Formats: sequence, structure tokens, C-alpha cells
Amino acid sequence: MGAGIAAAGIVGATGLAGCGPQTTSDGTEEDAQASTELKTATQTLEADVVVAGLGAAGLFAAYGAASKGAKVIAVDASSSMAGTTNTRTSAACAVGSSLQEASPEPLTAQEFIDYLNTGTNYQSNQLALRNVVEATGRAVDVLVDAGMPFNVNFANTTKADTMMVRGGCVYGVTGDERAEYFTKVADSAGVECHFDTTAENLIVAEDGTITGIQCISGQDVIDINAKAVILATGGFLGSPEEVAKHFAGAKIVCMGNTLNTGAGINMAISAGAQLGKCFSISMNEYGGANDKATPTYSFRPNTGTNEAMRLPVFGGLLVNSQGERFVNEGVMCEKTMFCCEPLVRESYHYAICDEAFMKRWESEPLPTFLGDARMQGMFADITAADVREQFDAAVEEGWAFKADTLEEIAEHFGLTNLVESVTAYNKLCAAGEDTQFFKDPKYLASIEEGPFYAVESMPAGWLSLGGIKCNGTCQALNADNEPIPGLYVVGADADLYTSPYYAAGSANGFAIGSGLVAGEAAGAAVMA
Repeated sequence: MGAGIAAAGIVGATGLAGCGPQTTSDGTEEDAQASTELKTATQTLEADVVVAGLGAAGLFAAYGAASKGAKVIAVDASSSMAGTTNTRTSAACAVGSSLQEASPEPLTAQEFIDYLNTGTNYQSNQLALRNVVEATGRAVDVLVDAGMPFNVNFANTTKADTMMVRGGCVYGVTGDERAEYFTKVADSAGVECHFDTTAENLIVAEDGTITGIQCISGQDVIDINAKAVILATGGFLGSPEEVAKHFAGAKIVCMGNTLNTGAGINMAISAGAQLGKCFSISMNEYGGANDKATPTYSFRPNTGTNEAMRLPVFGGLLVNSQGERFVNEGVMCEKTMFCCEPLVRESYHYAICDEAFMKRWESEPLPTFLGDARMQGMFADITAADVREQFDAAVEEGWAFKADTLEEIAEHFGLTNLVESVTAYNKLCAAGEDTQFFKDPKYLASIEEGPFYAVESMPAGWLSLGGIKCNGTCQALNADNEPIPGLYVVGADADLYTSPYYAAGSANGFAIGSGLVAGEAAGAAVMA
């Protein structure tokens, strides 16, 4: 998704049609028409299309607009292309790329759309869905043409394979090396890129038409006049206030770009755009998280993760902040990346184990405890032999606790009903059947042998999903479903496919696809 635009935007003109009261994070209402005047510009630039954010969505928005002959300026708060979010993502799930032609049964748009709609109960923006999915393969081919390496082999994939195996275009390089190819895409299209430049305000005519964007770069205030603005600022997971607003007060550890603070979404709302209705996150598939920890979230093997942080995704007992069991932990183990909803609802959750489990944990390979096939392969032959030392470090940091009794654990974390929950859970384990949440019996292991261990965990995610309502070409809509002239939203700033996150690689796929769709539409419109 788009790299971060650091500050929430406000319109530089008042009296806009479609603006109404907006609810703030403290529950009060403020008038979206109430806006700060634009600053006095020290520079003025001219473009046909301006793009705010140069992550996956913004890069392809800029490319798409330029491909139609438009003069494009793109800005990003990062210091270079290497600082944008898409230099770290794993893969784009795509349809129709040249990479997939080797498959005897290539993934089709119909299959992918049916898969998404069935799995999410038709939560997607259907008008945009068809266009965006079709554009994913074309976007991947732009990267292929630029020489981007991909770690893929579709030659033997069939309809029997998972969606990620059939559609996942896995990037072959990362970081600075990947950024070079992104830069090549922008340069080849003639996109003028400005880094260390923060989009701050939309420039709006009296009739509500978007006519540009005001940016800040160091001491300079830059007005970029344009016939269309595309917002690709990467959602809002980097802002605790925006997360709390859209996720019912939840706290979520941001694994992605902390510059993604909801700037584009708030700028669009200030211009009269309507916020969409569905929100979710792309969940951390590697385990738990806690903002007290260093690092704050679990990640791949041998990357500095405290192994105690993985306990919440091993399929054992999970309780909420009241000490009550709240979920089928086996599903959390097997589909960690797609199980954010129960965890987001609780904010804090606690994984409990006993000494018998700890003895297994320090001696058995980690794949023994992991239910996801990809993770089992990634952690093959890895054993957390020093997990006791790592657990002690977690205790020192304040997000784990060890005690001789469950009562002490309960008192330490304020888990009022923990003892009763463990007693009830142990009875289910003894019976070999989970009649409460119907967990697979293979994950049932009683908690009886002291000392006892508890890990406090928070949900963590790569990016937010859900944003501004838009039409089939990603043009922002107001509450009456009327397009806002000159304003487009893409990637995590748009209400596309949001709740729940369902198909691996789809967040990145929807970013590059929506960017290309909006860019081509905006470019064609301004050049008509």
C-alpha cells in the first residue's frame, strides 16, 4: 500500500457540498467544513495528475496516469523509494500476469472473484472488484517489463492448489534492491517524484472540484495544481487515534509504515467524501505482539523475535482481559493471518501454559506447534531451546509473567475469571472434546503442572483495510454516491475489499490493481 503521508489533511476551502459532522476519536462531533486556511505557498508546481503516496498503490496510480499522456507529480513523506511500504511486502496475488501463463490451469478473474465473495460474504466493492482484479496481472507485468525478479514457478499449478500458490507473485528482491525497480517504473513513465514531501491539504475550488494539493517539504510550502488528485497514503494503522476510532477502541501494533496515519482518508472526508463501512487489518501471521516488547511484534525466524511472543498462536488456551476463553484457538493457530477479528475485539489477550508445555516448547521443533503449512516450512528444524531465558526477558519488559499458582497469574494481569476458565478448560481436555468453541482435539492440553506461564499479547498487522467509498474507477464518492470531481482513492485509502482479510497477497494485489485502475481513469479524463 501507499507509503505514509504524515499528517491528517484538511480542505483549504469551506462551504463544500456533502460535508457533514464527523465523529472524533473522543466521541464528539466536529464539522468537516471547519477547516484551516491554506498556507501561503513558497512554490507552485503544475501537473495534470498529482499522486499522494508512492507505495504499491501510488506507484501504479502514477504510472497509469502517465501512460495516458498526463504529466504526473507524485509525493511521498519517505526520504526515498526505499522507505515506501511496498519494498517489504511478500507478494501480490494477481490474475492474468505473464508469469502465470506457464500454468496448465491459470487462475481466472472469475475464480478469484468468486473465492473472495464467497469467503467474505460479498463484503467487497463489487463495482471496483472486477476492474481491480483484472488490473492486477497487468500491473505485475509492468514490474516484469522493468526486470523485477519474482520467485515463482507456476508450471505445475492447478485448480487443486491454494489461491496463494495459483496467484501469488512473490517478489524476488526486497528493500533497496526492490526500490530500484520501482524507481525504474516511475522514471520510465516520466513521473516526477518528490520525496521528504508531506501532502497536507487538498486545494478545492468553490464548486467542490479538487484542483490540487498543498504539501510541506522542510521549510517549503508547495502548491501542486492539478486536474486530478489520487490519494494513496496507505491507510491509518500508524495512528493509534485512527485505529481506536475505526476499531472500537482497539490497540493494534503497527508492523508496516508508521507514516500511514490516515491522512488521505481524512483529506477525502474533508472534501465531502463518504467513509466506507467495512474495516479490517492484514494480520501478523508470525505470532503475537506487545508495545512493551523489543521488538514489538514477532516475525520470521532469526530476526530478533522473543520466542515467548509466539505462544498465542500455538493453539493453546487464550483468554481475554477478564480471564475468559473467547475463541477457537486451533483456528488461530492454523489461519493466523486471517483471524484478526476476535483479537481486535479484545485488544489484549493472554496465552496461558504450564510447565509441561514449557518442557515441550524448549525441546521440540517449532513446527510441532504451528498449524500453518507455510509457517511449518519456514521454521523447519528450529527449536526454541533458550525459551526460558527469553521468557524471563519478556517478564522484565512487563508483557509476560510466571508464577507458582494460577491465582498469582490472575492477580498480576487482572484476569478475574482465569481460575474458573482454566478449570472448565481442563475438563474439556480430560473429555477430549471442546464443547465450548469446538477446537480440534489435537490442540487440547490441560494446564495443571506448575509453575504457570502467561503472555500478554496485542493484535498486530501490516496495514489497515477500509477507507473511502469509491466507484468502479476508484473515484471518491460522497454520501449520495456522487463522484467528487477530480478526486480518486486507492489501496488502503479506499473501501475496496476489507472485512475480513481473506486471501494471502490480496492486499498488495488490490493496491497495485486499484492504483492502475485509478491512474488510467484519471489520466484519460484529464487528457480528454
